[in-house]
Amino acid sequence: MQHELHAIHNSPEWIDLNLAERLYPYSRRQFWYWITEGRLTAYRPTKRKVILKRSEVDKFLESKRVGADLDAIVDEVVREVAGGSSK
Repeated sequence: MQHELHAIHNSPEWIDLNLAERLYPYSRRQFWYWITEGRLTAYRPTKRKVILKRSEVDKFLESKRVGADLDAIVDEVVREVAGGSSK
């Protein structure tokens, strides 16, 4: 478990779907579902490559957690957009 946490902490800012599937307990198919539903934003830097911003995936998954404090998440996003500290 510690190794997995270390790998997740050191992963890059931008991840492709293969890496997303290894970092998170969800399949490629589930990520595609969220992308087609408009819940996650995918970026296509080349014709065949699809990537996700890891921080967006983390925020999305945190909002799906049972008992998540959505007000705190919204406040954090507003601070980030406004250029403030996230803590």
